[in-house]
Amino acid sequence: MTMHPHKENTWIPDRTFPINVFFVNGIYLHWHDHMEWVYVKTGKVKLQIDGDFDVLEQGDLAFVNSKQLHRAEQLAPDTQLVCIVFNEALVRGNGLDITEHHYFLPYLHLKQQWPRIVRSREACMQTISLSFLRLVEEFEKKQPGYELMVKSELLHIFGQYFRHAQQVAEVRTYRQPDTHNLSRLLEMLRERYQEDISVMEAARLVSLSPNYFCSVFKKVTGKTLKEYIHTLRTQEAEQLLLTTSYSISEIAEAVGFSNLTYFGRVFKKIKNIPPSDVRKMRSIPQ
Repeated sequence: MTMHPHKENTWIPDRTFPINVFFVNGIYLHWHDHMEWVYVKTGKVKLQIDGDFDVLEQGDLAFVNSKQLHRAEQLAPDTQLVCIVFNEALVRGNGLDITEHHYFLPYLHLKQQWPRIVRSREACMQTISLSFLRLVEEFEKKQPGYELMVKSELLHIFGQYFRHAQQVAEVRTYRQPDTHNLSRLLEMLRERYQEDISVMEAARLVSLSPNYFCSVFKKVTGKTLKEYIHTLRTQEAEQLLLTTSYSISEIAEAVGFSNLTYFGRVFKKIKNIPPSDVRKMRSIPQ
């Protein structure tokens, strides 16, 4: 399996019921293929979702869509977060009922329409907090029928969330302040890592000037655009070295390097080991 920069293969105990609950103090920079609710049970964190940064305090809630880069930096010693990670298949209707088209598809296609943060002072948070407690309790006890109860509470949270979003939209046209959503760009880079994508092209895709884009991208990913693409290519090359019989030169070309020497230099810089040594590991018994 190809591993991309910051991608987390989140542990889901039962793949037929794709949800898990985590209690953490902070969240390292990563993304995954699942949706996630982040609830601040106690303390305070600085939360990043793609290029947006917010300070969340006790009782605040954040929604992270699939494939969004996110992290939470602990700002208070007593901080505890409740993270509910789940696959969208658990809540979407697969087009079989009206909820798919009225709620989930509009959000998934137009993420900027919905607030990413719901503050503790909002009226809906009292009900949402109770649903969080019931969901976690059902998930931990796993009594007969717990799957139905967990799914019910998850949908209840979404119902309150969408209702809150609608109320916000009625008061004013919702617009995230100074937001730089790099989700689509990061997804495009993961799909087109073999191509030489310039700063100019990447900046144009997110409607930023090249200089400002470089600053935002480094702040969000911790890497320059070139470093990020090199990491994507190197991790793909590592998998090919371990799982195929292609020559090193063929692999270098397949992942986007036209110069074998340059490929070797970049690979060793990122992996601290030359490609030839990785290739030798292919024959080592697991």
